[in-house]
Amino acid sequence: MYKVLLFCLIAVTFCGGKSEAGSLRSKQIIFPPDEISRLEANFDIGAGEINLRPGDTTKAIVSADVEYDPKNIEVYSDYEKRGKTGYLEVGSEVQSHTHMDTEDNRWNIILSKQYQTELKIDIGACDADLDLGGIPLTFLKLSIGAAKGHLVFSSPNPATCDISIDAGASSFEIEKLGNANFEYLTLDGGVGEFIIDFAGEYKTKARARISIGLGKATIYIPSGLPIRIEAEDNFLSSVDFKNAGRFDIEDVYCESKDFHDSPVGLDIKIDVSLGKVEIVWVD
Repeated sequence: MYKVLLFCLIAVTFCGGKSEAGSLRSKQIIFPPDEISRLEANFDIGAGEINLRPGDTTKAIVSADVEYDPKNIEVYSDYEKRGKTGYLEVGSEVQSHTHMDTEDNRWNIILSKQYQTELKIDIGACDADLDLGGIPLTFLKLSIGAAKGHLVFSSPNPATCDISIDAGASSFEIEKLGNANFEYLTLDGGVGEFIIDFAGEYKTKARARISIGLGKATIYIPSGLPIRIEAEDNFLSSVDFKNAGRFDIEDVYCESKDFHDSPVGLDIKIDVSLGKVEIVWVD
């Protein structure tokens, strides 16, 4: 194991002006390309704003522009290479919650599409806008606290992956999940409102398990996708199938006629405790 931090460029600039959030410091984090075949990346943003995008594979493993209040926020970054695997740790820690708001900690991150990536993102009281399209993800774990935001797979994942999403008191939208090329997805939604869109390009038979606590979820299904849906509800919850005319709905179960014979499709199991789920088919 050896450190490559000495070979990495971390450019830091300071700004002395005032903003609505007070006196902010600007920092740029850049880790240049490396001869690795696999990346394990961990982003941990306690509170603030985070925007993450896929980027140019030739310029950097990751680059981040950060504006933060040093009185409240400590920013850190680290990268190691072991064998053909790179290990990336980037994030911030909240030092004081006094007068803390999202503008005290703003991140714009670009992550390379060159490496097969295991990605962990932990966001607390954040506004999040995440685009993971085209990144060769083999695993994604997304932990969301009291956050609101948006996750999209804007283009297909060239690898196959498993996805785990744990959402607390959140208002979150997930778009074009089919492009994630996932084999297995779990989503545990606590208190909040969730929009889950399964549109995209399917290359395999995907399985999804969705649990909703005290919240509401709207699930959008492409109308031509082979599908099986099994849901569990109770007298304190509900699961509603909208515009499902081509299906015979038996209790809270439906299956398309082509599901078993098709090499691609989506198998969803839904568990609702005290919330409401609507399933909508879209063209």
